[in-house]
Amino acid sequence: MVGLNAGDACDIVRAAGLVPYGPEYAAEPTSGTVTEQRPVGTAGAEEGTAVFLWTRGHPDTADDLVPRPLEEASPV
Repeated sequence: MVGLNAGDACDIVRAAGLVPYGPEYAAEPTSGTVTEQRPVGTAGAEEGTAVFLWTRGHPDTADDLVPRPLEEASPV
C-alpha cells in the first residue's frame, strides 16, 4: 500500500477482506499518501485482520506522532 493514496489503499485492503485503520485504531485515513503499513503486505493476514496505514497529509499521520520543537516563551 505504501505510495498509494489513502482512498485507493483502503479500497484494496477491504477488497482483500481486511480492515483498514489509521495509527492506533484511528479511523481509516481518507486523504494523503500511505507512507507505512502494518502488517506488511506479504504477512499473509487472515480475513478480518486490522491493517494499520500511516499517511502523510492526514490528521492522524505518523508525522503528528513526532514531537515538534517547543516554541520559545515570550518574556513576561
